[in-house]
Amino acid sequence: MMIKRVLAVVSILLTACATTANYEKMLNSWVGWKVDSLVLSWGPPRSSYPLSDGGRILEFSNQRNVQIGGYTTTVPQTTYNSGTANVYGTGGSAYGTYSGTSTTYIQQTTPVQNIAMQCITRFTVNAQGIITKWNWQGNDCRAINGVGLD
Repeated sequence: MMIKRVLAVVSILLTACATTANYEKMLNSWVGWKVDSLVLSWGPPRSSYPLSDGGRILEFSNQRNVQIGGYTTTVPQTTYNSGTANVYGTGGSAYGTYSGTSTTYIQQTTPVQNIAMQCITRFTVNAQGIITKWNWQGNDCRAINGVGLD
């Protein structure tokens, strides 16, 4: 159970360094390059669309599922008690107040959640095979220091 927590924290820390701004910086670095260099680096595109001016749009897509949750924690629950007590007996009666606490520990389980992550990136290439612009969409288009994430 401790290993899962450590892995989750490490994953969050690594993800926290990856930003869309860095992804856009990395995409900007491709503008002006020959499309062949991009394909050699990224692999073949998922699809390609011809444009009327002789250029084309190349679409690259990454998809993955991230699982979070599925762990159990123990949470203390403290109950505060107070009141009055009357005691009657053959020798008389007694009266008093009391107060105190008791703590029980409740197990709480976080349900497992699967999150679909996706990044679609499109590069526009002119008729000479030069990358002229790009766009992206999705919740997983991030990079660390301008270097793309797989």
